[in-house]
Amino acid sequence: MLLIRFLALGLLLLMLTACEEPDRGFGDGQAEDRPEIQVILDFYQSIYEADDLDRAKQYASERMGGLMEHYGTSQGVQKYVLNRRYDDVQVQVESDSLVPYLNQADELRATVIFEGSYGDDEIKDSRDVVVVRQGDSWRVDRILDPRFRP
Repeated sequence: MLLIRFLALGLLLLMLTACEEPDRGFGDGQAEDRPEIQVILDFYQSIYEADDLDRAKQYASERMGGLMEHYGTSQGVQKYVLNRRYDDVQVQVESDSLVPYLNQADELRATVIFEGSYGDDEIKDSRDVVVVRQGDSWRVDRILDPRFRP
């Protein structure tokens, strides 16, 4: 009889834990562990916080690196490539937004949320970013224009 109660209790616990909703938001300690998310965060942090274009290129694909090289400074990249300038910004990646881009397994699309300021203006914005797998790592390849979402 005691064995049956233990088995019933174990089965009940197993069913309850299987029904729990997993943590999925940014900041849950797990999203940052995903390399495709971390490369996006490192890319933007290098441009907006560190003001280090060479460091940002380490997280960029060849295509994005060439575009960044063309504009030459973090401020130029902010203005012309990323289409948004900030004096101070918090960047978050919506981990649930990661989906294959145009059905390519080695390309992912993610939504990046920005909250910050530029001058006296408080700015909230979002951009879709495409990361591509190059070898065993991910690189930021494109910043998609929000007006044209494929």
